[in-house]
Amino acid sequence: GLARPQYGNRWVEVKRKGIDILIGIDVSKSMLARDISPNRLERAKLAVKDFVTRLEGDRVGLLPFAGTAFLMCPLTTDYDAFNASLDALDVNTIPKGGTDIGTAIRQAGKVLANEANHKIFVLVTDGEDLRDNGLKAAQEAKNQKMTVYTIGVGTPEGELIPMPGVRSNTFVQDKSGNFVTSRLDEKSLAEIAGTTNGLYVPLGSMGQGFDTIYRQKLTLVPKEEHDQRKHKVPIERFPWPLGAAMLLLGSDFLITGRKSVWALRLPFIKTTGRRKKQQAATLALVLISVVWSSPMRASDGEELFKAGEYDQAGQFYQEALQKNPEDPVLHFNMGDSAYRKNEYEHAAAEFNKALKTEDLTLQAKSYYNRGNALYFLGAGTEKTDTEHTIKLWQQALESFQAALSLQPGDEEAAHNRDVVQKKLEQLKKQEQEKKQEEEKGKDEQKQDNQENKDDKEKKGQKQQKNGKQSSEDNAEQKEQQQTGDNKDQQNPEQNTNGNKNDQEKNEEQQDNKEDEHDQQQSAGDKSGQQTKEMSRQDMKRRLQGKMTREEARNLLNSLKGEQGELNFIPQGTESPADGDRDW
Repeated sequence: GLARPQYGNRWVEVKRKGIDILIGIDVSKSMLARDISPNRLERAKLAVKDFVTRLEGDRVGLLPFAGTAFLMCPLTTDYDAFNASLDALDVNTIPKGGTDIGTAIRQAGKVLANEANHKIFVLVTDGEDLRDNGLKAAQEAKNQKMTVYTIGVGTPEGELIPMPGVRSNTFVQDKSGNFVTSRLDEKSLAEIAGTTNGLYVPLGSMGQGFDTIYRQKLTLVPKEEHDQRKHKVPIERFPWPLGAAMLLLGSDFLITGRKSVWALRLPFIKTTGRRKKQQAATLALVLISVVWSSPMRASDGEELFKAGEYDQAGQFYQEALQKNPEDPVLHFNMGDSAYRKNEYEHAAAEFNKALKTEDLTLQAKSYYNRGNALYFLGAGTEKTDTEHTIKLWQQALESFQAALSLQPGDEEAAHNRDVVQKKLEQLKKQEQEKKQEEEKGKDEQKQDNQENKDDKEKKGQKQQKNGKQSSEDNAEQKEQQQTGDNKDQQNPEQNTNGNKNDQEKNEEQQDNKEDEHDQQQSAGDKSGQQTKEMSRQDMKRRLQGKMTREEARNLLNSLKGEQGELNFIPQGTESPADGDRDW
């Protein structure tokens, strides 16, 4: 058993944590320009290779594009396979020429559509979008929650494009026979990246652009656990010789028989001692059966979990918890299964129960996993309930800090703690700014209401003042009219319109009586109510400075004393439009 005999092999999935990065490389003819050495395409391929060597557990995929695009290498942690696909890239990889950035972005969206991890697309190109639909595709990518990072290859000054497959200095020409100069379009690439909240950087002479994006952006993305690589492990066979040895040792105490005549005479052994040895052997066999059977029972759930059957694994752990509801290990495994099914609330509750263990290592893992569950649970309400998200992310931050206090060297816990802390600070700042804007809006609304109230009070006082003045004017006009009538009776020869007949005079007197009645009624009303009695048409005419028939007559009567009898008002029945005239 100590020699550890091995026979046969089994495949075990190696669990890695990282992010998914899909890299799109422009393979159009413009990438053959030599404004950077040796040319744009080769420099980009070398930069991608250097970038991949720094990755640890992150999945990468390759999507070349020109006039169209296709997935050449799916997302994988097999970096050798990725580099082999990268080496095969050239300007002949895509048969359709040109540069269609929009098609590349849409194809990347299809590739990343079914990925549960964060959707990240790194676009490596010179930016000359001949189809001019990159911005529209970037807006569609934003709606799909995909982030596009752009890396510019080349120089703004540009360079001639060599003819592919020709050794001599022959360059690409347009239909007019002019040589085509390809230039780096940094403005378009920056707009595409900005639309999806990404980042634009130039590639640089040594591929520094990839390092900049990974350091400033990609390291802030929470890492996900994914199972992609399998490892061959030999099967241990030591239990078989060890079991045989234990069986033989136990049988030595159980087998009885007649002594051989040639056997040495030994001291007599009492029966009680013999019985104790038999009991010890039986106990040893029972312990062996328990040790062998326990891993076999526990491995059922683990095998289902490794195979990705999280529903069946959760059901297995649920049945086990019914028999042993206080087992922290079972609660931990149950929470892990719920986490894989995106049941973050259930997972956080199970990890809380797993914290009751005295095993510090299990406590640290429970704190770490609970922090991840609380983070994603809060991310689901980030847009709808900011306060709830802040509360959950604060608990997640405390969980990561607790995990680090138990295991200070846990780099993954430290990484996730920094990410959550940064996002939590940003969210709190946004919430504070939102509250400040709301308070500012309330203050402005309150100020507007106060100003409207003051305006109404001033307007009411003015209307009241006008009402008093109108009453006084009506009274004065009444006196002037009576004075004018007396003068008319005393000096009839001064009337320039002596041809009036009695009927017209009677009508005029009747009108005067009606006017006097109206003036008396108006003077008797309370001040401040004139605007309610005045019709809309009268108010409009008054604001325009026009005079009604009544006002014109009153004005003429007031001038009789100085000018004599004046009459510019036609007699007879007024026309329907007479009220609209300016008298």
